Amino acid sequence: MRVLAAFDSFKGTVSAPAIGRQLTKVLIAHEVVACPLSDGGEGFVDVLAEQWEEVEAVDALGRPCSAKLGIRDDIVIIEAAQVIGLAMIGGAAGNDPVRADSSGVTTLLESAVRMRPRAVLVGCGGSATTDGGIGLVRSAEQRGLVPCPVPLRAALDVRTVFTQAARVFGPQKGASELEVRLLSVRLEALRRWYQRRYGVDVDRHPGTGAAGGLGGALLVIGGALTSGFGEVAERVGLDERIRAADVVVTGEGCLDATSLVGKVVGGVLERAEHFDKPVIVVVGSASDATARHVRERGHKVLVLAEHFGYERSLGTPLDLIAELVVSVLG
Repeated sequence: MRVLAAFDSFKGTVSAPAIGRQLTKVLIAHEVVACPLSDGGEGFVDVLAEQWEEVEAVDALGRPCSAKLGIRDDIVIIEAAQVIGLAMIGGAAGNDPVRADSSGVTTLLESAVRMRPRAVLVGCGGSATTDGGIGLVRSAEQRGLVPCPVPLRAALDVRTVFTQAARVFGPQKGASELEVRLLSVRLEALRRWYQRRYGVDVDRHPGTGAAGGLGGALLVIGGALTSGFGEVAERVGLDERIRAADVVVTGEGCLDATSLVGKVVGGVLERAEHFDKPVIVVVGSASDATARHVRERGHKVLVLAEHFGYERSLGTPLDLIAELVVSVLG
């Protein structure tokens, strides 16, 4: 069979390109086409870029870090998670949800603008921040980047509006119930300030809550909102690859309700169903309701934690993903 391996990264554990390479190696009885994907979060630059340039910046807690700018077709690609990512500060346990700040993204944006590209594409996803993007906006104003002097697009992985970002994503970033309330009040005040200063009501635009409100901040400095998965799918020719496949294998670290709205697994399922192709979804963990829903749509769902246990799944996910896929496809 012709097998299309169209994975997102398993955040913080294994990259999408690595999964594609491993399946190409182990599925020796089949023709495997690797097509790594991203929805704007971790792996966005690696999946899209043809060239890279390293930039020094600061992370969500103000500590020095480095990131890669990607270049493709005279477009500079920024992956916000490379500087303000939750995984890079040790996950929720290592985060300070109230203090976490998006100003590090401005350094990447400034470096991108200096390259005089045709456009800048910012992947928003996987952030540690819920600052409403005010860190980016303030530092961008100081550096003369408001409005952004080149066409700017924010690649989003969710449709959550600005003031709901803390309620929806705060707990997974380590915010307590009290901190979620505090962050929500702060986002509402910031929404009103953005409207007064820039004439934009960020809550009227789905996706402005991406990356803790970074999507809204990029909108107010002159950016346009777009689907991160859609941007990637178009550039890698995903529809053509699915049409040519006999079976599609996809997956991510955690399958839940959000996976089916704006993210890689949901996007792959929709496009595969359009071409009447079966899908095998391999994930680290899954909510029972979402897994059941995907199975009811006629697809297989394989969960590493169910087959191998949670600890082992975190320790050697690459080998275990390959083992499960081989067990189904041979």
